[in-house]
Amino acid sequence: MNREGIDRNFSFRRLGLLMRNKAYEDAPGLGIGLATLAGINLLTILFGKMAMMNDGEGTSYYVVIILSGLLLASVAFKSMHGRSSADWILLPATPLEKYSAALASHVIIYPVLASVVLAGFSVLLSLAERVAGGVGGRIWHPFTLEALRVYGEYAVVAVAFLAGSAAFRKKAFLKTVGVSTAFVLVCSLLVLLGLRIIYGAYSSDSLAVSFDTGVLSVAGMEIVNHEGFLRIFEYLVNGVRFILVPLFSIVFAYLRVYEKEARDEVQ
Repeated sequence: MNREGIDRNFSFRRLGLLMRNKAYEDAPGLGIGLATLAGINLLTILFGKMAMMNDGEGTSYYVVIILSGLLLASVAFKSMHGRSSADWILLPATPLEKYSAALASHVIIYPVLASVVLAGFSVLLSLAERVAGGVGGRIWHPFTLEALRVYGEYAVVAVAFLAGSAAFRKKAFLKTVGVSTAFVLVCSLLVLLGLRIIYGAYSSDSLAVSFDTGVLSVAGMEIVNHEGFLRIFEYLVNGVRFILVPLFSIVFAYLRVYEKEARDEVQ
């Protein structure tokens, strides 16, 4: 298809084709990862008659879904950089469709499909335990309120890793982790600096924050009720985490995709 003849209106058909191509790209790595997990769990069943991942509250399943999802998100735009960028640019789709395909694939579709697959995986492990003479471990499933909370937090982080993939050519995962860590540290320092500016004039001592006896104390002085301060602070942190950071990540990543395509088309 000639790119100059592309209908620039958003096309769900092209979006679906892009998502299908992305699934083909990710499938081999996910298959290898699932086979590795199966091997490790079969070894624990063989020697201990209990699958490692079916023991406990299912935390390991969430860890697998989140970590693998973030790894995939960090390479979502890998083909946009380097030698393969020409093929990516020539894909018959608009920048919005290309970004939307990555967003939908890694933030929405992937965690749902991974959860369904791992729930079936958990059932098979439980059956294998019984065959090996065990009691059959606890079967994990994602249909809980805790799962919804975990997936919501995953989505917030995943869009940041998509932005990292669009921004960094190499080692996007590690660089995104580094930038995120630096962001958290800077925010923490700004909070402490603000407290120092507001309350530091009353004491020559170094700033020390404490919540002892239910009261916020700064530099040894009782400032504000503990619960009220924490409630305001919680709203502020959640606003940054769940609104500002995801919104910035989405806009930044899309603009990177758009800018890359526009620059290469001109060249």
